[in-house]
This record gives sequence, C-alpha cells and structure tokens, in this order.
Amino acid sequence: MTPVSARTAGVTAPVTAGGVSAQHATDITLDDALKALTRLTTAGMETHDDSAELARNARQLMGELEEMANDLAATHNVSGARTTRAMSVLMETVALLVVEAEQMARAALDAAELAEAEEVAMARDYRPTQDATADAGLATPSARIHNEN
Repeated sequence: MTPVSARTAGVTAPVTAGGVSAQHATDITLDDALKALTRLTTAGMETHDDSAELARNARQLMGELEEMANDLAATHNVSGARTTRAMSVLMETVALLVVEAEQMARAALDAAELAEAEEVAMARDYRPTQDATADAGLATPSARIHNEN
C-alpha cells in the first residue's frame, strides 16, 4: 500500500449521495457507455455503407465519362485539345473520388469493428462486477485495494 502523504493524511474526501468519494463519482454508467459504443458501431456501419455506395456510384460515373468521351470523339467529332484535357481532368478527379471513398469505407468499417469489440470487452469485463455489486446490495463495488491482502 502506498504511504499517505502528510498533507492529505487527515483530510477526508467529500462523499456523494451514492456513498462514493467525490473523486470517484461519475455520471456515466456502464449501460450508458455500452449504448454509446452501440451508437458508434451503428454510425460506423452506416458510414461504411454510404462510402461504399459513393465508391460504386463514382466507378459508374467513371465508366459513363469514358463512354461519353468516346462518343464525343467518334460520333460528334469533338476531340479538341481543350475538350480532351477537360475530360481527362474530370476523369482523374472521379478516379480520386473512387479511391478516397473506398479508403473511407474501409476506415469506417475498421472504426465500427473497433467500437463493437470494445463494447463486447467492456460488457465482459465490467458487467460481472456490476451484477455482483447489485446482488450484494451495494451502491458501488469496493476498490480492489480493499480486497487485497
């Protein structure tokens, strides 16, 4: 056990309504944290879906631009340097959009999976203590140091 400093040895921490020292009190419950992680998982999955859809649409647009460029040149004899350069810049931009949307979809999926894993881990690690505390009729679990000897 760590020795108590002389400055704090005689000082008692204020106690909250739940019987917990104010320094340990929080308004966040395990259920609140788990719900927040569920919302993060859902938001990440929705962002993944939206980003993947954006990438699909951008790839489709890329194909249509290629078709249009070929049609302009072959059917309408529109193949000047300015038109060709403008189409090239537009197609490069859309290609970049495809890459960025795919990266965003992967990142969102990774974030959703991380939030889901954290939710499972928190429930696994903290739920038994919370349930045991409630079963024992306690407002809060005792600190680990009180149970070590």
